[in-house]
Amino acid sequence: MKKLKLLSLISLSLLVGKVFAEDYLPANILMLDDKFAHHVILVEKQTHKLHIYENSGSFPKLVKTFSAATGKFKGDKGISGDHKTPEGIYTIYDFLSKEELHRRHGDYAKIYGSGAFPMDYPNFMDEREKKTGGGIWLHSTDDDNRISKGLDSRGCVVVQNLDLKEISQYIELKNTPIIVTQDISYLSKATWEKNRKDINSAVEGWFQAWQEKDFEKYISAYDPQSFYDKSKGSYNSYKAYKKAVFSRPDKPMIKLDFISILATDQYAVVQLQQDYRSTVINDIGKKTLYMKKDKNYDWKIVGELWTKAESEHLAFTPSKRFFKE
Repeated sequence: MKKLKLLSLISLSLLVGKVFAEDYLPANILMLDDKFAHHVILVEKQTHKLHIYENSGSFPKLVKTFSAATGKFKGDKGISGDHKTPEGIYTIYDFLSKEELHRRHGDYAKIYGSGAFPMDYPNFMDEREKKTGGGIWLHSTDDDNRISKGLDSRGCVVVQNLDLKEISQYIELKNTPIIVTQDISYLSKATWEKNRKDINSAVEGWFQAWQEKDFEKYISAYDPQSFYDKSKGSYNSYKAYKKAVFSRPDKPMIKLDFISILATDQYAVVQLQQDYRSTVINDIGKKTLYMKKDKNYDWKIVGELWTKAESEHLAFTPSKRFFKE
């Protein structure tokens, strides 16, 4: 009887796990694509876990979970030297091999283990909040016992050596986001899809207004209080610049592809490939929209970045290309 009861509990646990995986999705990952978010790293500081998700028809699919250590002190990073791990949406942009780390840091580099992947902290939103510091990496260690301590880094995300090598398979420099949060929220599929639709609809409205040269509708997609542009400055300066652009007689051809949507409790990041053709400019590259909800809970653009395309898109295939041994 006890054996049957145990089997029933195991079966129930497996069933609950299957239902959870199918009916609940992470609030941080709302849409994936095959170029800018074919895989996403999601780090939860509360449980000291690092999750790898892959794109499955624009939906997130869990690949594997690893243990990780984060900053020695709890809370979101605010200033240089506070030994806290920043919370937000970042991109892995470089790889530092064991040899390169030793060249830069000498014997001290052994604490980084087999290698390190720098993250782009502080990002646009961090800079707007005047956060300071840098050198936030995903790296391994020369002492795997550190991972079990949970809070044991100066702000980096640290995993075991063998785990970093496995995680590295899914990393493509400049095209792999890493989201760090204190707690992961899992939403019912209905709520998750509504959140996804709300942001996607805001982006579609912005795009359609841009394509149709409807300036008032286009500029309404931006937040008058919070928007800032790195080259044009404040909302009013940006508005004046865009109004002059819209006054040109030509009608540009604009195409958006590879759209991904990632979110935190504070903001969302939309990444997409933008192909812009006009009599003045012909450009293709990566557009990043930073978005926040206004007082009416409508999503508005508070910042945007543009990076010119570096090369033709090739399908990503996981491999241990960073570690040759």
